Amino acid sequence: MRRMRRAVGGTAVVGVLLVGGWWIAYGDQGHPFGDERACAGSDVPLRQALDGVRLGLPAGAEDVHYVTHSSAPEGDVRVAVAFRSTRRAMQSYLSENRIVTKDLDALDDGRFENGDVGADPKTLGLCGGVPVILGPAAGIEKKVDLGGAEEYVDIALQLSDDFPGSIRTPTNVLITVRNAPLWG
Repeated sequence: MRRMRRAVGGTAVVGVLLVGGWWIAYGDQGHPFGDERACAGSDVPLRQALDGVRLGLPAGAEDVHYVTHSSAPEGDVRVAVAFRSTRRAMQSYLSENRIVTKDLDALDDGRFENGDVGADPKTLGLCGGVPVILGPAAGIEKKVDLGGAEEYVDIALQLSDDFPGSIRTPTNVLITVRNAPLWG
């Protein structure tokens, strides 16, 4: 009887070790880099991709999903990242990164694209049910010169229904980075 219990116990231990080993080796294969925020097809971790254009994420960014393509053809999106943030965090982010340097509460004054903005997340390869940025919203484009190489950063974010021109809280945000302009 004792031998039978030991055999059953030993078999159970071996089974747990095998399942655990499989999980360690293959459990995160659905997410590049083992990062559950990364969508299939990403070939560079988010931090590395954003460092390349001297950006980060705003403090407290939630529900982050991203896709990266380090060798995207000219004009194509190299990085697309979607997240949810607060009004205050996005105001700080836009100001600190010199994307919008004044009139943060006037994002609907004609200097920026308004209405339904940003690309459809599905066409970018974003996963996780990322919503389309519907109006009222603002689209901001900024050209970044990285020592001769130009990058174009597009930021689409939701605006408040109650306070025209101000950022909604919470707001859905979509940042895309292209390595060359879509136009000549």
